[in-house]
Amino acid sequence: MQRIAFLIIGLFALSPVRAADEKKMTIVDYYLLLPDKTFETPARDWLNNATAVDKENGYMRVAGDGAQPSFEVALFRYRNGRPLLAVCEGELEGDDQVALNFYELRANGRMHTVARKIFPIGDHWSSGEPDKKYEDFRFELPRKGRTVVVRNAKTKKILHKVTWNGEKFVIEKR
Repeated sequence: MQRIAFLIIGLFALSPVRAADEKKMTIVDYYLLLPDKTFETPARDWLNNATAVDKENGYMRVAGDGAQPSFEVALFRYRNGRPLLAVCEGELEGDDQVALNFYELRANGRMHTVARKIFPIGDHWSSGEPDKKYEDFRFELPRKGRTVVVRNAKTKKILHKVTWNGEKFVIEKR
């Protein structure tokens, strides 16, 4: 009986250690777990192009090249600590951030695409086809905080502020 008690105590002791290890992972660690087809070449190939890596706040900005647009990556966390990565890509011919995709860590230890409905505002490509309704929307991931800003491409006016609440993104009321 005493041996069983030690085994049970040992199992409970392992859980916080695993959770602590996951919390120590940085945005770069999760970024490197993105699917190979996320960018023109695997994510690790783009680390040398990083122009900003803010591990403390969970933010990266990476310069593109002729075949890969520039992109931003932001780390959000669910209330239970699970990671959610947002990847915002620009157009090949500029820095305007027009496409927004989300990834979460699955049991296999890799990041996987999350349904786009997690974010309440579409982007130019969220339906899989160009959508004129969103062609003038530009997205800014937060370097600090949990609010994504959606601007009009021409006027630069803020159209929406969308905040992560630990379970979903919510449009802030004006």
